[in-house]
Amino acid sequence: MQKKYFFFDIDGTLTNDNPGGIILPSTLTTIRKLEENGHFVAIATGRSQSMAMEFANQIGIKNLVHDGGNGLTLNGKIVYIHPLDHDWALDIIHECLAKDIPFFVAIDNSYQRYARDHGMEKTDAHLSALFTIHVDPELDFDTLPEIHKIFIGLAEGEEDRLVSIHLNGGYMRYEPTQIVIEPGDKVKGIRDMMAYLQAPFEDVVVFGDGKNDISMIQAAPLSIAMGNAIDEVKQAASFVTKSCQEDGIAYACQHFGWIDGWEE
Repeated sequence: MQKKYFFFDIDGTLTNDNPGGIILPSTLTTIRKLEENGHFVAIATGRSQSMAMEFANQIGIKNLVHDGGNGLTLNGKIVYIHPLDHDWALDIIHECLAKDIPFFVAIDNSYQRYARDHGMEKTDAHLSALFTIHVDPELDFDTLPEIHKIFIGLAEGEEDRLVSIHLNGGYMRYEPTQIVIEPGDKVKGIRDMMAYLQAPFEDVVVFGDGKNDISMIQAAPLSIAMGNAIDEVKQAASFVTKSCQEDGIAYACQHFGWIDGWEE
């Protein structure tokens, strides 16, 4: 059997909801069978490496494209993590400050977040449970050497309040009360991973469902959209499988003959 290199999104693909959810037993079994059959299995996610690795450890995957394509982890070891374009990040920050829009930033691969006030916590009470938030009213963002992500308190429909977020890759929305400025080019990370492995890109298979999966869905030789995927992903995919709640990964892998022994 021709060796394939699988890259799976997390939320709504490996898990049965977006965001969040659990991993279906059929998905876990499929991943193990793919590896047993000699295939390469990796995650491709917008999450930071630390957050993605926490998930990956639960299912035994050691290879990741993370930070939206700006980072690679191979065999559990970080290869690189690149920050956001610094000038663009500062443009967004300065516009938020000028318009009194709440935000905080991630400056590394940790769960630490940095802000001048508690405005972001007022948009979502759960944030303080997810992150350690450092508030310094005198924080000079221009002195930060790197900015990895920016979390902004913009509700749905308010995106046009900020001009700068629509440039240089745009933004992602995972919650109704906030957007995240993060890299959105997973295929760049996938190409880098294949170069590190010295493996042909034509053997890549990707699975995804959301906006930040579009670049890899469009570029991969074989791309699979989950049945719950947004229309743009489905239209660009080579194949549309069942939803993440209906054993979609197992169904597609059996359909293409990468595994056997799974039944609907």
